[in-house]
Amino acid sequence: MITESLEYFGFIDPKFEFIGHGENMTYKITDGHQCYQLRIHKPMDGFNLDLVRMGNSLNDLVNSEMKVLLYLAEKGNLNTQKVFYNKNGDAITTLRDGTLVTVLEWINGDELSKEKITDMIAYKIGTTIGKLHNSIEYLTIKPRYQYDDILTTVLINETLDSLKQEHFAEKHAKIIVDALSLARDYLRCEKDNFKFIHADLKFANLLYSDEKVVPIDFSLSGYCIPEWDLCMLLNGLEDENLKLNFMDGYQSVCDYVPNDTGIAVCTCMTLAIFVVTQHKKVSKEPWFYNEIDKFCENTFKPFIKTIKQK
Repeated sequence: MITESLEYFGFIDPKFEFIGHGENMTYKITDGHQCYQLRIHKPMDGFNLDLVRMGNSLNDLVNSEMKVLLYLAEKGNLNTQKVFYNKNGDAITTLRDGTLVTVLEWINGDELSKEKITDMIAYKIGTTIGKLHNSIEYLTIKPRYQYDDILTTVLINETLDSLKQEHFAEKHAKIIVDALSLARDYLRCEKDNFKFIHADLKFANLLYSDEKVVPIDFSLSGYCIPEWDLCMLLNGLEDENLKLNFMDGYQSVCDYVPNDTGIAVCTCMTLAIFVVTQHKKVSKEPWFYNEIDKFCENTFKPFIKTIKQK
């Protein structure tokens, strides 16, 4: 597929390097002194994004993602990736089998990891996310992903179906369903406060380039409360000082004040999506039962207890 993909672009002598495979197959393309990121929009086996697409076609979602990137390149002032067009001037390329391909600017920088984050970098991450939220909070590009009560119902139903397939133990399924039911109630009440968010702000999607933090990969961006983005980064920072610096940076540029309940709800939801969308692929793996047990004990059960005490 990579060989066919390259035929549609005006590269002169392209060399490609496989980077990874999640929701997309990703390659680094080097053509002379220029580098690009090529994405073949084909999820790895067992990664069921149909659950979160909520009936929207992949073509429409990729097309709207390109609009998000074009908007950020014009107005975001965050050095986000630019869209690279094919020979026909199109942002989206369709291969002969119908698979979609997009090419973006390659950003030279280091992928951030917990080990590399200092107080200064944590603060910069916070200011970057604050600026990002300011830039896109009222964005109305559609269709995009909706991380709401309706999606939560879909996750609950999928969990119950996975129990019938014996992919989850009964005790785990019950805990996940109970947690998601409480999250659904909260998100239903907060729906009027939804804003546009990145929705996949793990450290792998933040690059440190020229002493600036650059967010990449907006493929799952959509609508929810801003705590969704914040919780993913806060949960990855184990040091309390780093968390404080991150939030200080965020609130130095953004007026939105997150609350602890919203952080807890979004933590529950992001973990549930990870677990439920992959159960068909990994349920038979020897580590799966123990990992789900840890998730239930360390995240879902404490979340249930916290919400019921409020």
